[in-house]
Amino acid sequence: MDSDQELIGAMEMYEEDRALLDAVEIAEAVERFATVGDAFYEARENQRDWPRQFIEQSGGQINPEEPGRFVFDLQPLRREVNRRYGIDERNYRVNLRQEGNIIDQIAPAIRDAMQRSVEQVLDNSHVPDNHRLYFDMFSERLAAGT
Repeated sequence: MDSDQELIGAMEMYEEDRALLDAVEIAEAVERFATVGDAFYEARENQRDWPRQFIEQSGGQINPEEPGRFVFDLQPLRREVNRRYGIDERNYRVNLRQEGNIIDQIAPAIRDAMQRSVEQVLDNSHVPDNHRLYFDMFSERLAAGT
């Protein structure tokens, strides 16, 4: 039978080994995390490569120094006045264009483009403060147009 000192020595050795095993397990987990992170980064870059090639094939350019953004190109179509309701209506044909680099967050980029186009309409039209501005968006590419 082992003496108390031998048992205490064996327990201390096991605890030291346990700490070493825990450190090795943590290192392996960090390595797995880094591998997954590298795979995610590579997949994201591969996903970005297709839009880059498409934009360049379409005659556009990717500028890595500029942040990516959408721009609505407004082309005035007609101006109508509804005398019965006192409405001054202006219609525009709009084309969506991408500038700068690849856009990762599409919804905020479209919101920002819409805000810039509203400011452009308000600045160019000199709309008085007591008037209202409404936007209806339609697309010829969608089945129902809206």
